[in-house]
Amino acid sequence: MSIAIIANPLAGRGRARKVAQAVQQLLTEQKVDFEMLFTQHAGHAIELADKASDKHPVVAALGGDGTAREVLAAVWQKPTAFGVIPGGTGNDYARGLGIPRDIRGALKVLVEGAAGPFDVGLEHDDPFGQLASIGFPVDVIMHVNAHRDGLIKGPAAFLAGVASTLRNLRHYQARITVDDQVVEKDVVGVFVMNMPYAGGGMQFAPQARHDSGEFQVLIVEHISKWDLATTLPKIYSGRHLSHPAVSIVSGKNVTIEGPSLPIMLDGDIFPARPVKASIRPGAAKVIIPKGALRD
Repeated sequence: MSIAIIANPLAGRGRARKVAQAVQQLLTEQKVDFEMLFTQHAGHAIELADKASDKHPVVAALGGDGTAREVLAAVWQKPTAFGVIPGGTGNDYARGLGIPRDIRGALKVLVEGAAGPFDVGLEHDDPFGQLASIGFPVDVIMHVNAHRDGLIKGPAAFLAGVASTLRNLRHYQARITVDDQVVEKDVVGVFVMNMPYAGGGMQFAPQARHDSGEFQVLIVEHISKWDLATTLPKIYSGRHLSHPAVSIVSGKNVTIEGPSLPIMLDGDIFPARPVKASIRPGAAKVIIPKGALRD
């Protein structure tokens, strides 16, 4: 089996470059047939992964969740299996797939793991694998992206973004349709989740799975800054779901109408538009630990 690795050297504020060097050394020592390709600009991973999928049965993303989304976008309609080597800031693809975040553990899964089904979300025509969201989570990511060169790295960078966003918390009137369920809410954020985690380990939707065939839609209604600040720490354990302003609806098709807001897909920011998301159950193949395969 040959593997192509699409590496974003800038991910994780430069951490991915060091991860890529270690991966090259370890795979060479293990005599694994691999090719390492480095991205040079946003969107380049899609181009590289598309070409690599013609030669390799496995194409892996090395970087953050944005890099993973680009590789997924290139291969999800092909027989190629998709892999993940965490090297970014949040690494929530890895968390959701049960892939260790240490280099040796992640490579062991990539080389010895099994290919399982992976549901692909489409927001209009843009694929995503982790989540689509509007509102305060988008503001958090925009803050993180704007401070890439800062000293704060990893999950702490998301917490810094949360602190900044809370000071200017906004709310919006939205009409949310999930399959045949329609609700109108005054919200601060809506998350269309395909996996449990976002924001560097925040467990927004504990029941979300990449192979469940449906989204978990987390709705956070208008809430005070203080209330949100005290509730956010509970997200790491999933205890936030008991808050009266928080609810989850599951379904295959989601639309969110209201003010035109930027959309975040797996850490990447897309132009403002009404959200229109649908799921394609089992449309892609992903390399995961053998023990994580479901019967």
